[in-house]
Amino acid sequence: MIALAVLVAAAAGWLWVAPLPGLSRLAATSVRSRAAPSRVLSWLPAAVLGTVAAAVAGWAVGVAFGCVGATATWVLGRNRRRREAARQRAEVVRACQLVGGLLGLGQVPAEALRAAAARAPVLAEAAAVQTLGGEVAEVLRRASVRPGWEGLRELAAAWRVAEQTGASMAATLTAVADRLAAELTLRATVEAELSAPRATGRLLALLPLAGLGLGYLLGGDPVGFLTSSWFGQLCLALGAALGCAGLVWTELLADKHGG
Repeated sequence: MIALAVLVAAAAGWLWVAPLPGLSRLAATSVRSRAAPSRVLSWLPAAVLGTVAAAVAGWAVGVAFGCVGATATWVLGRNRRRREAARQRAEVVRACQLVGGLLGLGQVPAEALRAAAARAPVLAEAAAVQTLGGEVAEVLRRASVRPGWEGLRELAAAWRVAEQTGASMAATLTAVADRLAAELTLRATVEAELSAPRATGRLLALLPLAGLGLGYLLGGDPVGFLTSSWFGQLCLALGAALGCAGLVWTELLADKHGG
């Protein structure tokens, strides 16, 4: 039973701090048609973990392993997507600054877009369409629906106004870049403030493992109780489910206030 407790703790800790092999590459894609299958595959290790644990140690242990694995996968996936969106927002700000700076130096919009796209991949599709004579503003508007690329919507609006009126985009894009940079700084500040509540929620979710260790120090056999009787198994499954639900709730609250 002690070995089983150690195994549960080790598996939970590993799922908590270590990215699952290959999932970062699967979830990193920004193409929606690939993102959905990647997210489905990301739940496979949790399902396998729960199934194997149930076959080896009983249904309650399987439920506990499955809940912990699914919650850890969910939290890691959200953290990964949050970091990627923040990185993309910084890239959009840099792209707007590049285009605005090149326009300020006297380059025409088409040349400025091509030159900026060489250093800012978020503009690569728009530059390719512009070379073929397509509508740059429409491409930028469609691209703005991707996570972290929301700022391209303002670049698209400025581009369309410039095309329709012939007005200069240099000052407009400079203002857009400054506003997006300020928003990026604000988001970073909010994320830093929310890191403490998130860490507290994760620590509280791990406290039951400390309780198991304390039970053994006091001479008891908590794992034996949780796995050998129907009441203990019910407590184990329900406790794992409620603990994971509490962590998910904490993460959702933090995301809601983080915007």
